[in-house]
Amino acid sequence: MDEAAAASSPVDRQRPRRDSALVAQRRTRLALGTLLMLLVALGGIAVLGSGRLYRSSQNQYVKEAIPLRTNARDIVLQMVNEETSVRGYLITGNRDSLGPYERAKPAIAADFATLDSLARRRPEIGGNVDAARSFVTDLERYFAQQVALVAHGPAGQRRAEENVLDGKRKFDQFRLAADRLLTRSDQILLEAERAQHDTFRNILGLVLAVAGVAGAIGLALLMFVPERMRRLYAGEQAARRAAERGDRASHALEHVQASVALLDNNDRVLYWNRAAERVFRVPEAEALTRTLRELIPELDLIEEALARGGPGAVAPVVVDGEERWLAVSQTTLAEGRVLVLRDVTTEQQLERARGEFIATASHELRTPLAAVYGAVRTLRRDDRPVDGELDERLLAMIETESARLKELIEQILVSADVDRGEVRLSRETCDLRALCESATDAVRVHARKHTFSVDAPGSVLVECDPSRLRQVVLNLLDNAVKYSPDGGSVEVRVSERPGGASIEVSDEGIGVPADAQAHIFEKFARLDAGMLRGVGGSGLGLYISRELVERMGGRMSVRSQPGVGSTFVVELPRVPSLVA
Repeated sequence: MDEAAAASSPVDRQRPRRDSALVAQRRTRLALGTLLMLLVALGGIAVLGSGRLYRSSQNQYVKEAIPLRTNARDIVLQMVNEETSVRGYLITGNRDSLGPYERAKPAIAADFATLDSLARRRPEIGGNVDAARSFVTDLERYFAQQVALVAHGPAGQRRAEENVLDGKRKFDQFRLAADRLLTRSDQILLEAERAQHDTFRNILGLVLAVAGVAGAIGLALLMFVPERMRRLYAGEQAARRAAERGDRASHALEHVQASVALLDNNDRVLYWNRAAERVFRVPEAEALTRTLRELIPELDLIEEALARGGPGAVAPVVVDGEERWLAVSQTTLAEGRVLVLRDVTTEQQLERARGEFIATASHELRTPLAAVYGAVRTLRRDDRPVDGELDERLLAMIETESARLKELIEQILVSADVDRGEVRLSRETCDLRALCESATDAVRVHARKHTFSVDAPGSVLVECDPSRLRQVVLNLLDNAVKYSPDGGSVEVRVSERPGGASIEVSDEGIGVPADAQAHIFEKFARLDAGMLRGVGGSGLGLYISRELVERMGGRMSVRSQPGVGSTFVVELPRVPSLVA
């Protein structure tokens, strides 16, 4: 019995060890299973939270705030188009000016239909929508009344002019109602942000709680794992995660539109993405061997913009002789910094064009309006002695300045048609000599200081739109007169070329500087933008002329020397490819 007990004692001593190992194994498996469940729960919470955040953003931003803002702004734009169109009809009496007015009506109705749908989702904006619709309806009646008055002749036009201030009051009321709609969209955005913040905090708290439990289980597991294995595992995990984050970050940065440069403390480039390669035209392999100053000589301008304006400040740089505008931001790291440069050249050009248009249009409209207003006030004075000659001069001034206003408005409308591709061209056989002589005779009447000549080898026939081509020639002749204020000779030469013909208009004026010749045909481009020489103009004539010529299958160019004069050349094919 004792021997049996002695023989069984080693087995009995090993059994507790095996049992404790099994218990430890079971506990480890249970802990791993629990940890796995917690991780699955954590992933589910993350997915659920992402879904809730997405739905919140989708409902509040995409389905409510953005359509509300977009349609409210579009209603304002369409009403401005209606007001401008009716005002143009009031000034010119030309019913063609009412095109934007007629086209704006269905667009406004569609916008209000969308707003009504939004009001069903958001009853609190219903009152604002109804108020805006009421003011729009009131303005529509006013516009219709103005159109009807102008159509009844001079007496109606005078009554329409007397109603202008009432129209301005109505339009101001409408703008206030539209602004309230925009304010509502801002409130919806604010509510969405608050809801998203609350959702984010709740989900974050739940994620942290689950992560805390998972962390406690993981810590308990680490206590049962040998120290060396723990270190190896932790090291492997850290390396893998770091590599994954680096790969994801690198992949994402390669596809962003902004230029991204990672710099060390000596401003040497450590990373250079594809957008930076495109903007600065420097391959990554070459950039990684150089400092940022070597790649961007205007780095001081960028640093000054950052210091002055902070993140998002805009600075100009020159790349291969071309000016580019960059919005700059940076993040400072212990080992260096990350510089982000976003190309905003297009936005800057649009803003510059908008400013130039406002300045040009305001000046060009104000001058003839002031002359007409002054002449009318003089004619209406009761204490003025009867003077038939003065009356005739004042009426002639009103006629001239009104024609100038009409021409400016027509240029703006034609420019808009050109931009929208709505210019229609006919296709007829045209004699360039007869066309140039007719245009020259028309300009010669009011250009007393200049001498005109037309040199053409008999009839030169091409296929084109005669009225549009005559408009181009008249514009070139008018420019020749305007930009040679001291007079001189204006020559028109018509010549035949292989496969086509050309028209050259030369003057002895101020000329076009070499650096401006590449931009002279752009919209709103003017040599005398500051009116230093007293030369007016909308800056649209050459732009419209070039677009018309190109749509007739031709091209325009300029040769010029400052102080000597300019020659504008119109080249046309024999059978041009007319572009509708």
